[in-house]
Amino acid sequence: MMRCILTVGSHRARGAPMRTAQVTTLVVLLASTAPRVAGTAELLSGQSLLLTKRRLGVVSHDSGIGLGRGKDSADDPVTQGGSLRVLSIEGDVFDTTYPLPAAGWRYLRHRKAIVGYAFHGTGAVRAVLVKAGKLVSVAGRGTGLGHTLAANPAPVRVVLTLGAEQYCTSFGGTLKFTAGAKYVATNAGAPDVCPLPYGEDASWLCRPGMTSNQCFVNSLDATVVQPDLTTSLEPEAGSEDHPVDCFYVYPTVDLGGTPGNHTDVTDPAYVALTLDPLLSQAARLNGLCRLFAPHYRQVTFGTFTSTASAPFLDLAYRDVLDAWRLYLKNDNGGRKVVIMGHSQGTFMTTRLMQEEVDPSATLRSQLIVALLIGGSVTVPQGEAIGGTFQNIPLCQTAAQTGCVIAYRSYAEGFPPASGSNAMGGPGMDTACTNPAALGGGPALLSRTYFPTHTNQPLFMIAPNPGFPTAFVEFPGFYTAECTKDDTNHSYLRIAVTTTPGDQRTNPIPFSTAVLSPALLGTHILDYNWTMGNLLTLVATKAAAAP
Repeated sequence: MMRCILTVGSHRARGAPMRTAQVTTLVVLLASTAPRVAGTAELLSGQSLLLTKRRLGVVSHDSGIGLGRGKDSADDPVTQGGSLRVLSIEGDVFDTTYPLPAAGWRYLRHRKAIVGYAFHGTGAVRAVLVKAGKLVSVAGRGTGLGHTLAANPAPVRVVLTLGAEQYCTSFGGTLKFTAGAKYVATNAGAPDVCPLPYGEDASWLCRPGMTSNQCFVNSLDATVVQPDLTTSLEPEAGSEDHPVDCFYVYPTVDLGGTPGNHTDVTDPAYVALTLDPLLSQAARLNGLCRLFAPHYRQVTFGTFTSTASAPFLDLAYRDVLDAWRLYLKNDNGGRKVVIMGHSQGTFMTTRLMQEEVDPSATLRSQLIVALLIGGSVTVPQGEAIGGTFQNIPLCQTAAQTGCVIAYRSYAEGFPPASGSNAMGGPGMDTACTNPAALGGGPALLSRTYFPTHTNQPLFMIAPNPGFPTAFVEFPGFYTAECTKDDTNHSYLRIAVTTTPGDQRTNPIPFSTAVLSPALLGTHILDYNWTMGNLLTLVATKAAAAP
């Protein structure tokens, strides 16, 4: 499955799954790419890991163990300090980071040359040894250890950070587990990546309590354009304090043509690109729910044309799964939740729903609604359940909870072409739930929001209207209806619908190449069209949730 990012007016969105030829066409259009930067990490095999109620032991004899850039560098723990993270999203789920302050470190020398580092402390972690080419070992004990062993935590990931250098292990391998007492893992192979630190603000765009919560520090104010062309200001002011949560995964923002993952999610240029979809798709819900929006090592745009895309997509999903399970463990507290995504983000949240929510009666009972927009959710023709999910139906009424809203949008006069909307096998339909009319038929969209600025200029398909606000709003100007394409698959048709005396003109050029119906149609505006209706539906469903 695949997706892309696009921007309209002044905002960029991301794409959805499409065929290889169609993706190749778009790749040709993408002359610019976002850089991918790898962090400094040593991926080590593990000889042994011991966890008991009051003991922690880690040993690696990997010959590739290095000392980073050495003495007095950003990787020197004697001057920079360090930390030890022990993580599992299985079993009980735990994620504990232990500080290893600089004062506890010293150099190990052989014939005056520095060959390693040693740490001694009085906290939960008592001793650490790092010897170049030979050894990493950790010893901890006491009641300050944060792991729990009621259920099997395999695999347990361990990250030793020295300054800016990371040493990462993942202990599956040969296991011996005694519930409530002991976990022993030996002969573990090296992991393919280090886990993202979801306990740190840098791994999130939005999370309650963050110093710089991107769902609040950016303006969402809109200039409302009425039918007589008079305008008014619609200010936006949300809150981090709500009884329900929203968990959002953003679409593709790395338009690079080389298959792979964007590995540096803290790169300021990358973060700026993620703000485009965040502000158009999720941040406006800050008046309804606590927003959680994790970063993840998403795949590049070019990955979707690769025959070897599976491991890259799997890595991206593993990040989302880490964020989700740690959110459930540390933040959710039994709250009801809205799960939402777009394009690649919908690919990730759809898989998350299939593997985590659909099979779990507990999590289904917590689900207010899933906004799986611009993806490839399918149902049997004429049905509301089956296909992608076995226990979660498409939403059919405003007050219905535990259901899915999914659609792919195309402009009137530009229906899906070349099979761009054909999802699923024989007898299957592409899911379409019109947020303005869940029961079917055409309906006026209450409020459509377009951005007036975007950080990604590639898809600026309409000029900036000149308003001083971050968004321009067109109330009651567009109509949406779920209808069929020439392959008998459903899509959301967007039409301009004016009343007598309406002097407004459509700012979106439906015929522009990036909105081609043979590619993704108006995919980049999937959320923008229906945002007013989505806000109303989420509010109604949250109020109706048992």
